[in-house]
Amino acid sequence: MSLYKTDTPAVTAIFRSGLRSAARLLLGRDPTAALIRFILAGISVAAIWLILVVIFGYPGQIPYNWLPTLPALLFPFVNIASTFLNPQVILHLLPVLGGMLAGVALAALYLNDLFELESIRAAFRYLLGSLFGLSYPRLRIDRQSVQQIEANNPLTRVGGPGFVQIHLGFAAVFETAEGLPRVYGQSPEGARGNDVKATTGQGVFIGGFERLRDIVDLRDRIIGLDETFAETADGVPLTAHDIQIVFRVYGGGLGRDLANPYPYSEESIRRLVYAQPIRKKRVRTPDELLQRIAERELQFFIHRHSLDALLALQPFGRQNETPADEELQDVEVARFQIPRRALTEHFHTDALQRRLRYMGLELDWIGVGIWQLGLPSSGGIRGEIDPGRTLLSAWRDYQRLRLYRSPSYLERQANYRFRETILESLQIWLQIWNQGELPGRYRCFELLAQIERQLEANYAQLSPELREQVELRSVLTHLEKMNRPQVLGGNGSE
Repeated sequence: MSLYKTDTPAVTAIFRSGLRSAARLLLGRDPTAALIRFILAGISVAAIWLILVVIFGYPGQIPYNWLPTLPALLFPFVNIASTFLNPQVILHLLPVLGGMLAGVALAALYLNDLFELESIRAAFRYLLGSLFGLSYPRLRIDRQSVQQIEANNPLTRVGGPGFVQIHLGFAAVFETAEGLPRVYGQSPEGARGNDVKATTGQGVFIGGFERLRDIVDLRDRIIGLDETFAETADGVPLTAHDIQIVFRVYGGGLGRDLANPYPYSEESIRRLVYAQPIRKKRVRTPDELLQRIAERELQFFIHRHSLDALLALQPFGRQNETPADEELQDVEVARFQIPRRALTEHFHTDALQRRLRYMGLELDWIGVGIWQLGLPSSGGIRGEIDPGRTLLSAWRDYQRLRLYRSPSYLERQANYRFRETILESLQIWLQIWNQGELPGRYRCFELLAQIERQLEANYAQLSPELREQVELRSVLTHLEKMNRPQVLGGNGSE
């Protein structure tokens, strides 16, 4: 008796496990269960057909006197076909086939009305796929939003089973009937964990009632902020304009290459889909999340520095590099720049990177175009008596002083004056040649006189050291001899 009581729970557990396995094989939503149902349906129809043939006494058999007229191997097949295709048998088989077809048609009507599919034909094809594995629906994911995917596709309305083809650069999250998420994406096998299913050229098969939850774009994304307000440590209000942010999905530490250009991890995809905060009764998008993080970090970066410390960051180049002249001309006093390197280093700290990875994101680059004194609505601080404007004006004057004293600026100015002198000389020579006081045949002497005067003026401006290095004195002597008038009747020695 004790042995019987001990074995009864084990036998019951085995029996229940067998029932569950049988139900899973018969009622499952995978291709194996669909194939089993198709085979059982075919066997059932064949059995009913055979029973009808037996009940009606094998009607329509071919007489044996036809045997000499038919090949020996063909006679049995013709005899069986004439028996099973006898009108009396077919007439009683039609209600069975009609009932099965009517059941599927009514289910298609109900499915079409319940989920508002494109047509009854689409619902009928979906049922054939889910019941018998025939004509599975297919869904192509090549957009970054669920709203942009085929709205009337049964896989988006009802769910699986079916095939999903995900294009490169996207990942999709589906939910099972139990609410468990599954991540699918196109990437090489083995590029990431086994918990992420990679699609092939034929697409990936999704189980029954798996519905599309969200799509994640794996490519680099660019978002922008028109302006944001911050305040320095010494209380000077600043406004940042033209903020650009480049980010992507966190790749789980995998590098990008041609074989795997868009790496990702299942954890990062799940965090992007399920771990976003709700704002104003809707989920905040990754773009809005990055905008908020960038705005907060910019405010923190500015709040850590005073205005003079920001101006000391060498905004016009590297250390000991003099700004160009055009960078200081016609620039509004209330505007200045902060080097992108300082901002990039601030945004690539370990703490901020861990925070972004926790949300499934990875920052690639951030840049700010212009910083302006004042609030966004005021368009800059107005009036001349203001600490921030005074400090910025003094800093800009100091930058101009550095510019005017720099060797590069002096060299540019010398080259500019040299070009202007050459151009002015050429213009004077052309004017004398075209509109001189002397007749045309004697204007060459007038032109030589002008060249001599200009060379005399340039020679007078040279330092004694340069006068010894150049041989300009001999040139002037030669020109003086050429321009000296000759006396008529003389011996021609002069």
